[in-house]
Amino acid sequence: MSVQTDCEMLSVQAMESYARKYNISGNDVVELFHKNQVFEKMIIQHEYLHQISFEEVLQYVEKIIMENSKELVVYHGSCYEFENIELNKSHNRRDFGKGFYTTILKSQSKEWGYRLSLREKKKNYFIYEYLFEENSVLNVKRFDTLSEEWLEFIKENRSKGGLQHKYDVVIGPVADDNTMETVQLYIANILTASEAVERLRYNKVNNQVSFHTEKALQYLHLVRRDSYVRNDI
Repeated sequence: MSVQTDCEMLSVQAMESYARKYNISGNDVVELFHKNQVFEKMIIQHEYLHQISFEEVLQYVEKIIMENSKELVVYHGSCYEFENIELNKSHNRRDFGKGFYTTILKSQSKEWGYRLSLREKKKNYFIYEYLFEENSVLNVKRFDTLSEEWLEFIKENRSKGGLQHKYDVVIGPVADDNTMETVQLYIANILTASEAVERLRYNKVNNQVSFHTEKALQYLHLVRRDSYVRNDI
C-alpha cells in the first residue's frame, strides 16, 4: 500500500470521527479538512502518525484545525429581536457564568430559539449568525473534553452565580439535557468528580461559546439574522 493511499484511509477515519465528535455534516468536515490542508500535513507526518494511537491522531488533526482557525462562525438562538448585545441582561447561574452564549452548531441554536419561544409563548424565534475574530488580546479558555476541570468550573458558576472567572471567552461542552443530571449530582456532592466524568463519557455532547466582557464583544460581528415561525401554533 502506498503512503498516499494509507494516508487517505487514515484521513477518512479522522474525518468520520471528527464529524461525529462535533456533530457536523460530511460535506462540512470535508471542506474543513480541505481548507486546513489536513491531508497534506498528514502525508508529511506519515511515519509519526503510525507510531501513535488513533486518538492521538485525532488530537493532531484537531490541533491543525484549531491553530489555523482564527475566525469562527457562531450562532445564537432567541425569541427576541435585538441589535446590540447587552451582557447585563444575560441569565445568571449559567455553565460558564453570566454572558452571551452562542454555539458553532446552527441546529443547536435553532433548538435553543424554539424552546425559548415555547417558554415565552412567542410565535417567532430568531437565529443570529456572528463571526468571531479571535485575537491574542483576548483571554480565551477552552475545554476540549468533559473533564474534572470542566465540571468544577461549571459548579463554581452555577452554585455562586455571576462571573467566577476572568476569561473574556469560554469555549467547551454544554451541560444540556444529556449531561445535566450527572452535573447536578456532582454539584450536590452525590457524585465525585471522577465518578461524574466516567458517567459523562457515554453522553453525546454539544458545544457552546460564551462571551463575558465588552472587550470580547468587540470581536464578535453580526452577519445575519433569520426569522422562523413556529409551526405548532
